[in-house]
Amino acid sequence: MTRRPARHYTGFMRYGLSLATLLAWALWFGGAITLFILVTHLFSVERAVAVQAAPRMFVHFARYQLLLAAIALVASAVWRLTEPRGILTAIFSLFALCAVSTVLIAAVITPRMEDLRERGETKTPQYAQLHGQAGIAYTAEAALLLIVGILLPSALQRMQRGAIGSTTSPAAASEPSPATSPADPDPEAAPAPL
Repeated sequence: MTRRPARHYTGFMRYGLSLATLLAWALWFGGAITLFILVTHLFSVERAVAVQAAPRMFVHFARYQLLLAAIALVASAVWRLTEPRGILTAIFSLFALCAVSTVLIAAVITPRMEDLRERGETKTPQYAQLHGQAGIAYTAEAALLLIVGILLPSALQRMQRGAIGSTTSPAAASEPSPATSPADPDPEAAPAPL
């Protein structure tokens, strides 16, 4: 009787962790793709505005994705600890690689680019090199997040199948129910032969 609430709590916790992981991934990946689309479009239609707006967009997105990386890492790590499966290990590992890229962008590349931009040195080789590094980091991050997105449905399906298949655990099935326990025999049951 005490096992059932524990199972429900574990199932609820796994659901919450999977939901947090999924939402963090969706916001992170969706934000990265949206940023690429908006900046590319802005540069093609209004270059003067893009030169002013794009750096600010990247600075704010760098901070935003740090928060999402932290949520994704913690949620996927705890989900993996509560449900040790290879696919969850892979998802956590991919998030960890994305987080490295995120930290490099937010803590190293973007501040250096902003410093050069504020000094008016956007035409220098150093700025071009940092811009190239940022492009590589963002592209690698988006590719890794795409792979996570491909893996997530399988992780969620297996979790759902496990929840459906584990409605009655073998240990719970072997325990006598209160109606058939030896201490409380059924008065209408036929007497056992001697």
